Amino acid sequence: MSMIPPFPQILYYSLVSLAAILASGFISGSLKRYAHWKTGYTRKILHFLIFFTAVALHIWGGMPAVNVLGIGMGIYVLFSVGAGEGNFFYEAMAREKDAPHRSYFVIVPYLTTALGGLVSNLFFGSCAIMGYVLCGSGDAVAEPVGTRLGKHPYNVPSLKRIKISERTLEGSISIFILSILLSFFFFHYFYKLSLPMSFISSSIISVVIVIVEAFSFHGADNFTLQVSASAIAYFFIRVLS
Repeated sequence: MSMIPPFPQILYYSLVSLAAILASGFISGSLKRYAHWKTGYTRKILHFLIFFTAVALHIWGGMPAVNVLGIGMGIYVLFSVGAGEGNFFYEAMAREKDAPHRSYFVIVPYLTTALGGLVSNLFFGSCAIMGYVLCGSGDAVAEPVGTRLGKHPYNVPSLKRIKISERTLEGSISIFILSILLSFFFFHYFYKLSLPMSFISSSIISVVIVIVEAFSFHGADNFTLQVSASAIAYFFIRVLS
């Protein structure tokens, strides 16, 4: 499969990607600056919107369409980080608690996301969609839930030394609940597995996702979650079915 789409498809994918990236950025930036939402919320709104744009683009145009989105997000991240503190887009992504490595924890998650998408597509094909769905939703819901409701924090390893308890039991539970609902839907209605197999598959994949997220390095979970979800989906869809 070619990873670079031919013209004029590049133009179509680029226009959709540009609109999605700018809309997502303006939504998260506006909530941060004008509604005074915490960065833990606005960052994950951007995360969720971009990942589900990837789902739509993959269904539409496969890996080439998602690659265009990935390139666009790379430009967006570089622009935002280059603009630095105080920038409308940057402040919606860069957590204050990641200081003095705020930019690092914007750039590295982008890189791990892009790498996770490439690996998932190259090795697991259309099952990469499950990686987008579960990483985009699970990782997006865990931090807001943990920030608002978390009472039982636990430490996780980090790619940089920052003194934080990054995750909570409550956040992990939220990942499990959302993952089992979304994965069941996609296993049954998109990948066309039977109801019993969809239930078994969604239960197993959700448990694994929670464990992987809990032990992933801070800043690297966008890679580990995508690849784990895609690999397990591939096993149930291509190997067992």
